[in-house]
Amino acid sequence: LMLMLMLKRLQLSFCEMSEKEDNVFVVFDTARTTTATAPAAEKNKEKKSKKKKEEKKKRKKSRRSTTGSTSSHSRKGQHSHASESTSLLIGVNTRGLNADRDYGDDDGIGNGRDGKDVYGRKPSTLSPFLFSIVAGIGALMFGFGVGYTGPLKNVLQEKAPSGIGISSSQQDIFGSVANIGAMGGALVAGVLVDLLGRTKTIFSAGVLFVAGFLCIAFCSDIDSAFALLMTGRVFCGVAVGMVSLCVPVYIAEIAPASLRGGLGSINQLSITIGVLVVYVIGTEVDWKQLAWISSIFAGILCAAIFFVPQSPRWLCKKGYTVKAQRSLERLRGKGYNVNMEMKNILDGLALEGDSNGSVFDLFRGGAKKALILGVLLMLFQQFSGINAFVFFSASIFADAGVSDANLAAILFSLVQVVVSGISCLLVDRTGRRALLLIAGIGMCSSLLLLGYYFWLKDNGYTMSGIVALVCSFVYISSFSIGLGPIPWVVMSEIFPSSLRGRASSIATCVNWTSAFVVTQMFSSMKSSFGESGVFWFYSVICFIMVFYVLFFVPETKGRTLEQIEGFFAGKPSPDQRVDGAGTGGALVKLAALIALLFLGVTLFVASI
Repeated sequence: LMLMLMLKRLQLSFCEMSEKEDNVFVVFDTARTTTATAPAAEKNKEKKSKKKKEEKKKRKKSRRSTTGSTSSHSRKGQHSHASESTSLLIGVNTRGLNADRDYGDDDGIGNGRDGKDVYGRKPSTLSPFLFSIVAGIGALMFGFGVGYTGPLKNVLQEKAPSGIGISSSQQDIFGSVANIGAMGGALVAGVLVDLLGRTKTIFSAGVLFVAGFLCIAFCSDIDSAFALLMTGRVFCGVAVGMVSLCVPVYIAEIAPASLRGGLGSINQLSITIGVLVVYVIGTEVDWKQLAWISSIFAGILCAAIFFVPQSPRWLCKKGYTVKAQRSLERLRGKGYNVNMEMKNILDGLALEGDSNGSVFDLFRGGAKKALILGVLLMLFQQFSGINAFVFFSASIFADAGVSDANLAAILFSLVQVVVSGISCLLVDRTGRRALLLIAGIGMCSSLLLLGYYFWLKDNGYTMSGIVALVCSFVYISSFSIGLGPIPWVVMSEIFPSSLRGRASSIATCVNWTSAFVVTQMFSSMKSSFGESGVFWFYSVICFIMVFYVLFFVPETKGRTLEQIEGFFAGKPSPDQRVDGAGTGGALVKLAALIALLFLGVTLFVASI
């Protein structure tokens, strides 16, 4: 790590020297152009003055109109000169642009919907994919952090050397304190992500993961074992909160608009892979070895993040336009012209003004609308019943003849990984709204049937456990294809650049707070409503979510971050609507039909 830090320091020094040289070249090129064109400019002035003298007599009667048109022409000339100066300052080469050529609708990357630049070249898909995979290691550690306690069961309550002799209540605290740490981590990341940048914040989270898992691994070697155990768990919780914010935001800012949904879904895919891996490894090793293995993965994150470019939008926001252009060229591939995308980023920042965005700006105008949308999607995600389902999964599998709780958890994690991978492939084809609607319909129908299953069970009727198992797989598949990944993708897209860190931290903190509340409410809800009532309550939430998405959530598929910001500011694209147009309507209708058939067939089988 020390060697890599030294190499990074040398790289930064080289970049600063190169930036100074580039600035000198830009100034020199501008001066040279001005000097070369000076004689030609003098000749043009002489010709114009002669023409003015000759035409002065003829235009005496129309002097006012001529003066008006001349002043207008002068203003246009000044505006053109200012734009040209801006182009020189940001390094945009305007000589290759053809004013007579129709480049199509601007998508913020090139001059066409297909993402091609002005020369017809397409951006690289490999570079943003690889860098998203590296950032996804942070989401993998998210899965390690939340899934670490799953395979442990009650082993920590045993005496040394197999455990550390903690009580049952202490183990409950050990399992739930990560949620509290994640709330704080989300708020901390909201400040660091704007202050240090996206990659450095992910690196900081990686260091906390390493420290946290090492504290857990060494806790049995000291007298106050529980204190060190809790310290490590809090560190991991804070790190989980940080990466849950930073990773989706970073991927959204480096991805082309046409791939942003799929690459953003890598976040949820990596989380599910992390949970699956920690469950599989946890069945073969003890809790100390699992902590050591987790710390090794965290060290890989710390090392790999050094080779990832910083977000171009964050660099532009901080005024490092040369570094931002280099970072963008690295992301889009060799030979791709990034001038138009740089221009759109700078224009978007110019519209926001020089302010870095205060907390009060979050509750004004378009930022307030985006914040409400982001917070509501996070609430729907947690109040959709995913935690209650986890509590009941062991009972459902036992009724179906599967008594091994670890096997049940591994099977559900495997389903989540597969369906999350399918979501990565579909989200940029069908759109965000379509997957959310499909998820809501599937979850609502399966929760209704699960509630009916437990109602029959409570009232002395019998129903095959296979039916409940099928409903469970439908539920977890629906969650994984839509309501699991999409809220994180949408959160990373909808906030303006100047407020993205603070707004994302609020949405992420709401997510972790609601997860903690749902977990704590579960016992009281079960005693008040019964097992069937809990599932029916969550099915109503999913039903409300479907209507909210249908009427209030805009489609962000294929839009640049600047276009999405314009939508919430009251300047939508002509085809950016909330009425379902172009957002996979056929798939939604098909999902609704299948859900109705699923309900009917299951109820018919239950009646038999």
